[in-house]
Amino acid sequence: MKTEAYIKKVRDSDAFKAFMKESPDAYLCSLFFSKDFNNKSQETQADFYSPKKKLITSFKVNDKIEMSPAGKKAETLTHKKFVPKTLTEKIKMDIDEIEPTLADEMHNRGMTYTIEKVLAFVNITDGRIVWNCTAFLKGLGLLIAHVEDKSQSVLFMEKKSFFDLMSFTKGTGGQQQPKKDNV
Repeated sequence: MKTEAYIKKVRDSDAFKAFMKESPDAYLCSLFFSKDFNNKSQETQADFYSPKKKLITSFKVNDKIEMSPAGKKAETLTHKKFVPKTLTEKIKMDIDEIEPTLADEMHNRGMTYTIEKVLAFVNITDGRIVWNCTAFLKGLGLLIAHVEDKSQSVLFMEKKSFFDLMSFTKGTGGQQQPKKDNV
């Protein structure tokens, strides 16, 4: 299904119409897709930002539209507040085009991994629509990539191993112990 169809499905729902009565200033700010190629499953979510309430409300797209019970504050992982940009509904790519785009770029870089699952977050970055993707690869690998929507070109790509993300320290008896972060 094309991205516009998901947005239309949300906009046509009773849950969204009720939300817009409470937040008429709200606008589409991002989309989230999860596609599992092994289980042949997919999840989609559309996020709308209300400048008046300063909250992001999510709508999960299934057979029916489900609104998240509570809005989320618009802030980064480091708790810095920001105002999400308006995401146009004229998005060129769809989730079905992400896997071949990533696979082609991986091939160009000499990577021979198979993508098992993709998480893609679509929003406005530096004034353009960008698909921020995390792909789970066969063999415990992660692929992080940014794909520009208009040109369908990969702006950034990096492969990591799950083991790269874990840091170990020596424990007693010479066994490796996971390092504990001071949070």
